[in-house]
Amino acid sequence: MKLSHLLLFTLFTMITTAQNELDFDMDVTNAWLGGYSNITYVITNNSSSDITNITINHPDALVSSFVLNPSTLAPGVTATATGRVAIAGNRVNGRIPFLGSTQATATGFFNGATITELSDGNDTQGNRVDDGFSHYFISEPQNYGLIFIDDNLNGLYDIGIDTVFPGAIINAADDLGNQAVLQTNETGWWYLPDGLLFSNNNLAVIDRTSFPSAFANYEPLNGDIPFRLQLTLASQFRYENGYVANSNIGTMEAKAFLDTNLNGMRDANEINVPNINFEFIANNDPATSTIINNGSGNPIYRLDFSPGVQLNDVIATTINSSFFTVTTPFFDDVLTTSGSTTSFDFAISEVSSSNRDAAVYLTNLNSPNPGFESATAIVIDNLINGTATGTLQFNNDSRATITSVIDQNDTDLLANGSATLNTSGFSLSYSITDFEQQYVYVIMSTPVTGVQIGDTFTHTASINSTSIDNDATNNSASLDVVVIASFDPNDVTERRGETIPINTFSNTDYLEYTIRFQNLGTASAQFVRVLSDLNFRLDSSTFEMISTSHNYTYQKDGNSLDFFFDNIQLLPEVVDTEGSNGFIRYRIKPLPGYAAGDVIAASASIFFDYNAPVITETWFTTFDVPASLNDINKIAAYPIPMTGNTLYLNNFETGEAQLYSLDGKEIWNGNVENGIIKFNAINTGLYILKIVAGQKVVTIKLSKK
Repeated sequence: MKLSHLLLFTLFTMITTAQNELDFDMDVTNAWLGGYSNITYVITNNSSSDITNITINHPDALVSSFVLNPSTLAPGVTATATGRVAIAGNRVNGRIPFLGSTQATATGFFNGATITELSDGNDTQGNRVDDGFSHYFISEPQNYGLIFIDDNLNGLYDIGIDTVFPGAIINAADDLGNQAVLQTNETGWWYLPDGLLFSNNNLAVIDRTSFPSAFANYEPLNGDIPFRLQLTLASQFRYENGYVANSNIGTMEAKAFLDTNLNGMRDANEINVPNINFEFIANNDPATSTIINNGSGNPIYRLDFSPGVQLNDVIATTINSSFFTVTTPFFDDVLTTSGSTTSFDFAISEVSSSNRDAAVYLTNLNSPNPGFESATAIVIDNLINGTATGTLQFNNDSRATITSVIDQNDTDLLANGSATLNTSGFSLSYSITDFEQQYVYVIMSTPVTGVQIGDTFTHTASINSTSIDNDATNNSASLDVVVIASFDPNDVTERRGETIPINTFSNTDYLEYTIRFQNLGTASAQFVRVLSDLNFRLDSSTFEMISTSHNYTYQKDGNSLDFFFDNIQLLPEVVDTEGSNGFIRYRIKPLPGYAAGDVIAASASIFFDYNAPVITETWFTTFDVPASLNDINKIAAYPIPMTGNTLYLNNFETGEAQLYSLDGKEIWNGNVENGIIKFNAINTGLYILKIVAGQKVVTIKLSKK
């Protein structure tokens, strides 16, 4: 044999032998879009010599190259390592899993030469394939999505063009108290695993503080609007949330001012006017209309993602047309500029300088609890410009004892002599400037004896105006609060309680709702957002704001309410118990035709910064005939929450039953027989159960685990 042939034969033999001495298996798990496929690397030295400097190279993995630990394997020794492949959601194939494949290589030093071994994979049946790809199935989850930078400013996600956000946090919660913290993987995609949320009444919010600092000033294409994850429908939902740099956005600022000299321009010392609706329309298309109320008089901001191109109309209307006229009603076809703010200043004039009005409202902050303190908020509201003066008289329930009266600056008004105790409660002089409110918090002790759970305390307040006050109907207020054993500081209540005798409620009456919120965290909340949907039995056209604890704006879109307290700086409870609270009060009429047995549900989702929402317990208001009032208190149902499909009743043997979802849809009907209701299989969640027997009507809040 020639020497050259001998050398080639020897080299070929060395390479072949070396590759056979190193065994490399790689197993890959199935995965969800937006998640990860887990990898197990198994390397065995089958030779009679050490193999050193073993390195795994896997381009698809998050760690694409690493040195095996230990990096040297003695003969017969096996070592394992793990890795992950991030799964992007760019490919979708319905509910049918699609196939992924990947392969890695291992290199090492053996008998003075570098060797390379391809990983042994598996086919779609799980069979091992020498030097072959590892196959795995990728499934589309029910809820998944993407967070990205809209680099080409077209409002859509474009693969390979737009930048993605790895590591972004999505906080979600449902009304059963379950929470989920989701995170985008390295491809910018995320998904909701099974078993974290159990109710379709949920909301998720993207935590912008989790973004890299370089993107801190980027704005979302669809606003910071929480979105609902769908859990009960047999289909998939994909969410794409895009962000754009401020430098590529035009900003619109809408404000209203009281034009005292009627020159149509804002002059020094001309003040903002609250309760103005600003309507934004893009490109003269009514379908783009968005109306935002400036609440306390704050400027309203709206983003233009097509600056210099989009034509913007801004229209102002006042909800106090008997007092004010908008003299600059609209701006038409205005172009904004990238990276700058375009201001729209609307002039408002008085109908008459003799129109003045002040009002007083009461709100329960902490309900009475035997042996503990309760708190009631008083709001004196100067509804019009000018200075409102007069005297407040607060009368507390005789079973409560006033211990302190605190103003919004945390000053005790009893201690400094501004408020004076009297036989009924206390009195206080007030002087309130244009459109301002004065807040007073009354702290009262509740006795341990002589009071029972379920008792009702009644507090009243009245103002005696010494300035012009054209409307005396809002100069007094009454508040009924029920003695409790414990309470949730984040809730929704209606002033009359859970049951309203239908003969006491007329077509001119309103339902008055209070949404309370308290910061139970450890740091101040920079902003608070409260979302609430008006029940289908309510007439949304009769919605009226009464008062709030802090400056606010709000948006009402059909039956959806969106309250925003920007820069509220709400202190945590651990720092200031009273200062950690806030509230919203509004009133609304039911639709005509309400009848005994009708149930109106109310709840709210409360966001403190970008944390998961606090979803309140649902409040139910039931219209009832007087004859059934005593019967309601005697009815007991168990077990609640239900774990099966059978409910037992005490003191109610026969009747007809209907089960409703919280949005008022009937999902089951049947009979009560021998005090037992047997449902068909119902999903986990909250329901309203209505039972009717003759003139007796009973409504029960029902939960199913």
